[in-house]
Amino acid sequence: MPNVISRIAPEPVAAGYRHSPVLDIVLRSMSNVALVKHDLLRYFPTEIRLMIFEELLVVNPKTVFRGAHEFGPLDDKEFSEEIPIPWQILLTCRKYHEECVPIMYGKNRFVFCTGAGGEPGQFWRFPIHSRYMHYLTDLGIYLRADDPNKEAARRVGLFLKAIARLATNLKHLTVMVSSDRFYDAVCPWDILFGDHPVAEALVFVTEAQNIKHLKIRLHDGACLFPVFASFLSQNFYGVESATNRSITFTRSCTCPPACPHIPATTCFMCGFPKDEKHKKPIEVVMSNPSYVEAGETRMMNLQADLFELGLLPPTDDDDDVEEVEADANGGLHMTGFFEEDDYEENRLAFSSGFLLPGQSRHYRGEVRAPKEWSFKQLRITDYFSVVQYEEYLDDVFGSAA
Repeated sequence: MPNVISRIAPEPVAAGYRHSPVLDIVLRSMSNVALVKHDLLRYFPTEIRLMIFEELLVVNPKTVFRGAHEFGPLDDKEFSEEIPIPWQILLTCRKYHEECVPIMYGKNRFVFCTGAGGEPGQFWRFPIHSRYMHYLTDLGIYLRADDPNKEAARRVGLFLKAIARLATNLKHLTVMVSSDRFYDAVCPWDILFGDHPVAEALVFVTEAQNIKHLKIRLHDGACLFPVFASFLSQNFYGVESATNRSITFTRSCTCPPACPHIPATTCFMCGFPKDEKHKKPIEVVMSNPSYVEAGETRMMNLQADLFELGLLPPTDDDDDVEEVEADANGGLHMTGFFEEDDYEENRLAFSSGFLLPGQSRHYRGEVRAPKEWSFKQLRITDYFSVVQYEEYLDDVFGSAA
């Protein structure tokens, strides 16, 4: 197809020839006619042209992945390479743009992933502009579970909230939370806690009730905080019986390298034989939301890992105060003997306010009464002196003498 934005330049005229306004209008009209003759696609009926655009832009049932190479390991049956879409036709003219955008966004399944090492990846800015979100029908968001204070968590959470507000025609939404503890092990926070920005965005999605079918997928050992999956399920359905809406929890894994305590012929996560990996499904639907929640042992293991990495406990002003007090009460003194800390021995045996013989209370600072206790009822005599009646008459009418 020739360039549809090309123009036909008028032939040079003889020197001294003066253009009239009418001739200029005629020359512009001839250029427009030539433009229409070159753009033969406009001669087709709109229905035929839309069929051509659909054949050009739709790759369904394949999935359009963006950022999957940097994201991490995925099943070969799910992702092998990124599929290009010839979107350049949207730049030709406004008419083609308005006809192609609903087809490209509405009839394809898009999956956007975070980057390597927990970086935002495709979410440094919204991968889909807000004015195109209402065309979406099938969307996937793959993120690496990591520290809730990192930039990737915040940006993915903002994008999810925008989808919940603006994607009014979205039928299928998949949010996959993945862990890299068996691969790079650079993102230790592989349990999605309730204060995580993505967890807060999921609560917002379930409350918005715009999504027809929501799927939350836990990948390579990632988990949700205890009872959080059950809460999302109850929040999604609400008090009404939703027959045309559903929320699904699934698990998947890429069969990481073998654990030394389990035979190498079987995946230690899913239990599927590795020699029959080609028969393994990409994901398995969990019959109960609690199956994707972290247990007590899993929570303790994560806490131990975070302590070992120095990520817990977080720095707090109260901790600094306690350290200062400990330094003031301990160490070598003038006597030359080390003063032992007897706080544990002097703690209250019960929660009552009474002390056992020989026990003493420890306060963080000087005990002061509340300021409210110092308030008192004011009287008028605090500001004005009392004048006797006789003195008042003498001051007003003078003395009788």
